[in-house]
Amino acid sequence: MTDDNDETQPETDDLCHSPSRSAISDELDVPDQPPDPETESHVLPDEKLQYPEFTFEEGEMVDGAFELDRSLDREGMREWLENLSGGLASHDVGVSTADETAIFGVGAGDVSMAFDPDDDHRGTLEVTFSLNAKLMTFSDDPTERRAGARGGEGFIPLEMLTTDKEPHTFRCYNWIRDPIDR
Repeated sequence: MTDDNDETQPETDDLCHSPSRSAISDELDVPDQPPDPETESHVLPDEKLQYPEFTFEEGEMVDGAFELDRSLDREGMREWLENLSGGLASHDVGVSTADETAIFGVGAGDVSMAFDPDDDHRGTLEVTFSLNAKLMTFSDDPTERRAGARGGEGFIPLEMLTTDKEPHTFRCYNWIRDPIDR
């Protein structure tokens, strides 16, 4: 029997707290503090990290491939452009339908504009952004846990723990070989 006042007993709070770092990260020589966006050019400050997901009510994806469209009012278009801008800064864009989700690593690409007016000088001004993208993950199960930032906890590849590859080879999800079969 132990004395309730015994100082060798751990406090309940000590048993329930989460460590600030894992033993795995200590083994991988992860710095104690995250890199400073002010001094590291490749690091974005937290307020610029955005992970937009563009949702379509109709249409479907097949193994991550799709061709979807949606009508938006002026405010909706403005919001989508702001979100796309944030996704370009964070290199991360999601697209979803009612049952499918595709998450992409994105980079720069092409921009085009076209206008073919009628006799009254009216028509559709088409603006197209074509982004270089890699499918990082695809799911047709809406209950499946999301990958990366959208899952709320992030993840690292198993290979990072089991091989001697340099850390830069695991940047920007380029280590994901098969985003369809997770």
